[in-house]
Amino acid sequence: MRKPTVLLLVLAACSSGPRLPHVTPSETEVEVRGAVKGGPYPLGRAELAALPQRTVHGLDPESGRAATWEGTALAALVSDRVERTRGADVVIVRTRDRRAIPIPLTLIRQLQPVLADRADGQPLPERVIAWPTFDQRGLETDPRARLWWARGVVALELANSFTTYGRALAVPDGAPDGARLGADRFGARCIGCHRVRKAGGEAGPNLSRLTDRMTADALYARMRTGHPGWSDGPEDPGPSAARQVWSFLRAVAAFEGASDEPAAAEKDPVEEERRRARSSRP
Repeated sequence: MRKPTVLLLVLAACSSGPRLPHVTPSETEVEVRGAVKGGPYPLGRAELAALPQRTVHGLDPESGRAATWEGTALAALVSDRVERTRGADVVIVRTRDRRAIPIPLTLIRQLQPVLADRADGQPLPERVIAWPTFDQRGLETDPRARLWWARGVVALELANSFTTYGRALAVPDGAPDGARLGADRFGARCIGCHRVRKAGGEAGPNLSRLTDRMTADALYARMRTGHPGWSDGPEDPGPSAARQVWSFLRAVAAFEGASDEPAAAEKDPVEEERRRARSSRP
């Protein structure tokens, strides 16, 4: 009668494994928080260095740098060494410049990126999530891949994808077909920097009421000239894609009131983002 009990205890001990340390570092480099039991976990340089380290070979799509990237295994921080609450399936990577980049947890487990602090053996000025693009051919073709190379990482926040980004990108009933395609494009290219329905980054302005003051053609005219996340990639998605994004934002504003902290009406959101980018340059 005692054997099943003993077996369960052994299995529980094996499955628990080492966890992230509960410490108070002199200087927090990265915080793991959100849907994790016992969190948040502030981690300093020493704590990160003590975790499993990995090396990946990849091409940074923003800088064009091909390198061997070294650092803490990202899976150790958000999967292997934490106990997640039920439903946690996405990691929101928060950066110093106030981006909020969603990455599916299954992708992190499968591709094993690193939170790199070195490239080709040399220290990096800021931590960057580096991906094995040379070993995983085709990864760079995903329109979200540029955002996934997040730099200046300050927090890793676990969440449920449906209750955060799923609701934010849901298309209201009665919206045109273009709005549904636009929601996909917004999720792939825009939500890391812009908020809508209380989800997304804050590197750029809130776009919940953008369509009240900007036409689809005007939006594309602004975005095609070097707009981050849109025309800084290998190819411009084009005017039809911009109209789809505009259609999605219009549907959100028209059908649901877009109550998510609307930006000031007198400001052009695209110009405002460019102004912030210029002011942050050294």
